[in-house]
Amino acid sequence: MKPAFEKLLTPVGQSFRCFDRQTLSVAARWHRHPELELTYVEHGSGTRIVGDSIASYGDHDLVLVGEDLPHTWQSDDFRGRKLDLHPAIVIQFRHDFLGNDLFASPEFANVREMFDAARRGLQFPPEFAKRLGQSLSDLNKGSPARRLVSLLECLVELAECPDPQPLASASYGLATEDLSSSRIEKVCGLIGERYRNANLTHQELAKLAGMNGSAFSRFFRQATGKTVMDYLAELRISLACRMLIQTETPVTEIFDAVGFNSPSSFARRFRQLREMSPREYRQAHRAAVGNSVQ
Repeated sequence: MKPAFEKLLTPVGQSFRCFDRQTLSVAARWHRHPELELTYVEHGSGTRIVGDSIASYGDHDLVLVGEDLPHTWQSDDFRGRKLDLHPAIVIQFRHDFLGNDLFASPEFANVREMFDAARRGLQFPPEFAKRLGQSLSDLNKGSPARRLVSLLECLVELAECPDPQPLASASYGLATEDLSSSRIEKVCGLIGERYRNANLTHQELAKLAGMNGSAFSRFFRQATGKTVMDYLAELRISLACRMLIQTETPVTEIFDAVGFNSPSSFARRFRQLREMSPREYRQAHRAAVGNSVQ
């Protein structure tokens, strides 16, 4: 079975899905689907996981996720709740949603190349996203034909953006065809809920997957491209960065709040992943925004 598969249904009379995430009635977990997905967060912050990329996101976050690439957004405002209803425009479509020939035409060569590049996930610059954001927000307005034309115009504009950044590593592959989706989904779901708890152990996760420790280590690395400890550390450091930027919480308290056992292990991991100390990170951000706390 494939990991965290989600079956999407296109509304009757439409060739693609477009909705605001705040209207969801089911939990959006770490998942994948054969449709490409374009997500635009106008305002907000949280953690974005795309393939083996774990990163903080902020205002005007615009990402194109390719076919079958696992992904999820975890907003700060709804952290720990069953449903994440933070506003975000989500557009989902198959690469052949207008037939097999349209994007095979030479005029759409750059769009086709963008779809291929999106297999790693593509993040577009915030200023570009801000300009395109209104068009994306208006996709549910007007007649069906006008919505479709607007989507095509947005795809062309996206394909002409000169510097989208790939998210998942070049070596990341979906080598999870024969792995149990229920296992990896349960494990990643528990990590997402409890990664701030320093008592979450490798043994507990292995037990949840029904494996011994060594077999689970291989399973998790094959499914995510990371060790369990690296995966946990990136989630924790990502949350720590947001606390350093958005709150006055002392650095000496943040290590415990995000799930580290000691200040030294927190400082070591932080420097490894951000190439500076937590205090230097907070100071650098405040200097960049004129010594104000956002």
